[in-house]
Amino acid sequence: MAPSQRSTRRGSARAANRSLSPQDIAHGVSVLTQLDTHRQAAGASAASLCLVEPEDKVDSPCPIYHSFRTSDPENPNRLINFSHHEFERLWSQVRMHISENWNVGRGRKCEQTPKNVFFMVLTVLKHCGKWDVVASIFRFKTGAFQKMILSFAGVIAPFLYDRFVASVANKFTMEQLVLGGNTFDHHPYPRYATDVTFQQSNMPSGKMKERASYYSAKHHLHGHKVEVSVLPNGLALNCTKHYLGNKADIEIFRHNHAFHLQHLLKSSSERNMTDEGPMKDKYPDSWCVLADKGYQGLADDFRVITPIKKRPLQQLTLDEGRTNDRIAHDRVIVENYFGRLTTLWAMCSDKYRWDKNNYDMLFRSCVALTNFHVRILPLRDEDGENYSNYLKRLQLLGNGMRPKRLEVQRHHREKRRMRLRGMLTDHIERPLSGSHRIRAMAKSDSESEDLLNHESYVFS
Repeated sequence: MAPSQRSTRRGSARAANRSLSPQDIAHGVSVLTQLDTHRQAAGASAASLCLVEPEDKVDSPCPIYHSFRTSDPENPNRLINFSHHEFERLWSQVRMHISENWNVGRGRKCEQTPKNVFFMVLTVLKHCGKWDVVASIFRFKTGAFQKMILSFAGVIAPFLYDRFVASVANKFTMEQLVLGGNTFDHHPYPRYATDVTFQQSNMPSGKMKERASYYSAKHHLHGHKVEVSVLPNGLALNCTKHYLGNKADIEIFRHNHAFHLQHLLKSSSERNMTDEGPMKDKYPDSWCVLADKGYQGLADDFRVITPIKKRPLQQLTLDEGRTNDRIAHDRVIVENYFGRLTTLWAMCSDKYRWDKNNYDMLFRSCVALTNFHVRILPLRDEDGENYSNYLKRLQLLGNGMRPKRLEVQRHHREKRRMRLRGMLTDHIERPLSGSHRIRAMAKSDSESEDLLNHESYVFS
């Protein structure tokens, strides 16, 4: 190393170790004190101003949900049926799945945060109706809003069903229900109760045969049917796909036989449990299931407990009436569940007007969210009253549409009768000569009689 470089380093080291003079210290303290004084004065000069929060920008990872919540703490409950803490609890259970499956891969990404979209999906399920109405609430274009909601629902719906519905069957076995004291009051041996709910939909625009398949003679409406099975603790453990309105309840049960056979089968540990229920000798390896009168005849294939049907021209005995009352008392859990389901979600109670291909996805999401709600607030008698009011409303709609339908049919029959008479008149008055006229008149008389007979047969 050169001597000049060594001397330079020694000089810099001595300068660094040199102590400051009192004048240098006083000057430095004075400069820093003035800077601090100016900073404090600048902060104090704005104390008299009013702080205005910008309305268009919210410092939050989910500004849409935050805006509704800060406007009124009760808004989440009004819009999605859950309070803020319940929504946060629900979000914590689905957040990981959404982050791994939403807005991933190639292609254009959604600009909204997952939590905001989840909040909007719950709002759509609760209020249903037309897409443009809900889209306008969140200031979205209808087409973009519909695409975003259905895309997100396609990601979250299977997870919600597996998390809150399918897992219930494995968690609450018959052994767990007995140990927890959660069996039915009068029938401790059924595993669950099963019933079908009906929802009105638009009448199809196809041929008469296709439209008739959606028509329910019980409700006098076109719609869908879904079978739901509910445990004694009020949680649903199965929800079938939707069936057309004219499908019998017992046929839906038979189509879902794989589920019933699997979950009514006794496990190895349950075969040693006490079982004094009906048909235990015929089905020693199966638990019972509660059903209503629409399932009469299932006892040939399943261990089903149904009410006793009244015999022709005879009344039920007092014992038979009490038996039916006990069955109805235990089976009311399904009606209470349907009451909670139709009260919470307009998607399951209002007239369904959307694409039928999305019906199962949306309906199952509502069943899963209802299970989450039942865990927070157990089923009550008022839920059964709500379902009774729902059925009365369907009956009112069906009875109101029958006169209109009969008037349309009467008008159609009158037009057809006039059309047939015109065809018959033209056929009779057709000019002929000789023997052809005689044969044509005889033939026309027989044809006219056949046409009128056919007319009276079809429209009588």
